[in-house]
Amino acid sequence: MKRIFILTALFAAVIGSAVGQTEIRTAEELVAIGTDRETLSGSYILMNDLTLDDWVPIGRMDHGGETPFDGMLDGNGHTITINGFSTDTDNTACVGLFGLIGEKGVVKSLRITGKLTYTDKLDILYIGAFAGVNMGLITCCVSSVDLTCEYIKSGAKTKTKHLFVYEKGQFGGCVAGINYGNISHCYSDGTIRVTQGRAAGIAAGNGKGVKGSFGISVGSKGMSMSAAPGNLPLVTKRISYCYSTASIFGKTDEEGRGLIKVVGAANGLVSILRSESSVVYHCVALNKELEARGDGKAFAQASPFPQAILGITGVEAPIFQFYYCEEIPIRRYVNDKLLETKKLSPKRAVSLSATQEESWWRLPDGLDKKEQRYIPGFPFGTDDTAPWQWDAQRKRPVLYWETTEKKNE
Repeated sequence: MKRIFILTALFAAVIGSAVGQTEIRTAEELVAIGTDRETLSGSYILMNDLTLDDWVPIGRMDHGGETPFDGMLDGNGHTITINGFSTDTDNTACVGLFGLIGEKGVVKSLRITGKLTYTDKLDILYIGAFAGVNMGLITCCVSSVDLTCEYIKSGAKTKTKHLFVYEKGQFGGCVAGINYGNISHCYSDGTIRVTQGRAAGIAAGNGKGVKGSFGISVGSKGMSMSAAPGNLPLVTKRISYCYSTASIFGKTDEEGRGLIKVVGAANGLVSILRSESSVVYHCVALNKELEARGDGKAFAQASPFPQAILGITGVEAPIFQFYYCEEIPIRRYVNDKLLETKKLSPKRAVSLSATQEESWWRLPDGLDKKEQRYIPGFPFGTDDTAPWQWDAQRKRPVLYWETTEKKNE
């Protein structure tokens, strides 16, 4: 009876909505998106700021199959505050506003906030503000979450499929836990702490464990791409026009597995690159701080970019143009002993004062495509194709919808 009521409310909201979009005004209407395959492929627009308590993620992925969100959610410049995730579900290994965003799924023009602690008893966890696992497109979005992931060893087995080479541990990102899609024109300015795995400002893991798969991770541990060899056509995925000011804390007590030599790591901009077709460009790491801790055999890793302290990358010729603030505080601990800070390459380092100038971010007129690759070149404007505007008070770019009046009706 409750399900019928929710569905009735959801479909009633379609009447009068623009261009066939279903208007979402309440938390109950948002819940209804995840009720069946038809609603999971709908088009929605958020009309109010919402607060979610004890939230059950929309879209799922487990050994029984996948029911992803393959629709479109236009945040319309509004904010969703998540105060907690429900543990009363067998999909707790994929945690976020969405558990799984499918290949056709799109999320845009949305900010997610919240200060919460999530306790994980399973042997693997994919968690992010927007999605546990993203295979679609997240664009023109902001993550301002303060998220702490705690682990309690219980011997419980996850019901979620393991992705790529990552077999155990927590994968926490301010935007997505694992990213296998595209992320563009996004930034994060919150904090993430992971006690048993990887912490990321945007996304912590790369790719899906299927033949010929390809994935991307963005942000402050994130902003990277990966591809597993196979017979499927290789389609280049990319991370573009993103930055992070988030504080990142990662910790592990297990030895690393797979291509990566460490499970616990904190990175400013890029995690790892595993494909010649990987493309990361026009991205900037401005993290407030990076801290990685390891116990026993695990070696703490922390860096704003790949191939610095991360060890094996599996990449021969990736394309990546990015920048990082040379003043980022970077700390690495093993058995609570502070390690000597490794000197970072000055090639893409930039001073904080330089990044506080609007001209440093803008794309100058008259540059050819090759020249454009070596500057941040954020597109400034008033729509989704050129979504950036300068915030003189914060001294950094923000999205256009942050400076315009929300469209409540």
